[in-house]
Amino acid sequence: MVDGEKAALISYDARSDRFDSMYERNKFYRGLFGYKQTVRRNDKVYHYEKDGLLDEVPHIKVEDSVFIIHREDLNKFQTYFKQWSGRVDVQVFHITLDDARINDT
Repeated sequence: MVDGEKAALISYDARSDRFDSMYERNKFYRGLFGYKQTVRRNDKVYHYEKDGLLDEVPHIKVEDSVFIIHREDLNKFQTYFKQWSGRVDVQVFHITLDDARINDT
C-alpha cells in the first residue's frame, strides 16, 4: 500500500453468543484467516494449509478485528461479512493512507 492510496478500514465484532455453536464461530474465523490442519492416516502425517480471505488480499493489521485493505478489494469483504449478518457487526471507514501509517504486511 502506498502513500495517498484510497483504502478501507474494516472493524468487526464477532460475539460468541450470536453463533449457534463453536463450530460455526470457528468457520467464520477460518474463512477470514485460514487455518492449518494435520491429519494422521495409515501411520503417515499430512499437513494442509487452507487460505482465508485475508491470505488472498494484501492488508495491514491495525489491531485484533481491525484491518486496512485496498478499496478495490472491499466488495470481497462485504460479500463475506454479509454471509455472517446478524452474528458479526461490521463497520467500514473509507480512508486515505499517509506515509506515517504505512506498514506493508
